[in-house]
Amino acid sequence: MDKACQSYRMLLSAYADGEVSAKERGQVELHLSSCPDCRARLADLKALSASVGSHLRSQAEAADFSGFADAVMRKITPERPSLTERLRIGWQEILTYHRTAVVSSLVTAAVTLAIAVPLVYRLAESSAPSPEMIVKSLRLEDPNVQPVVMNMGDGRTLIMLVNRPESEGSSEPVDLGGKPPSGGEL
Repeated sequence: MDKACQSYRMLLSAYADGEVSAKERGQVELHLSSCPDCRARLADLKALSASVGSHLRSQAEAADFSGFADAVMRKITPERPSLTERLRIGWQEILTYHRTAVVSSLVTAAVTLAIAVPLVYRLAESSAPSPEMIVKSLRLEDPNVQPVVMNMGDGRTLIMLVNRPESEGSSEPVDLGGKPPSGGEL
């Protein structure tokens, strides 16, 4: 085998498969016209290629691909994970891709609660009906009995009759410790 044959033998397999350029094809065909060893080798390569191709075609024709797509889909989409697993995966993805937004939202909610809770508590205390009583004294015919009117602040009024001790002997109204009457005596 001369050196020319060695360089062309490397191209014979590609030539048999039709994978050489036009320039290389011309060179190989020129060499094959003058070299019976390379022509024999090319014939062996073509026979081997035909045999392998025939075997592969027969294997492909004998294969049963009827359930192939379903088998592939079962492997691609396995059973649906449980709810807790889906939630865990969802939170991992949220924290992976939106960590800044989640953290800033939580901080904003905490600050809002820290400000709003005391304000709401103060509003609830101020709007609750206070036991504020406006006490007014009334004069009656009996100097020992005196009515006391208490405004409860929520629209209700409580009227009580109070016995005054006789020892004082005064007919002046008695101040029972409430606010002074706003409109005079009743």
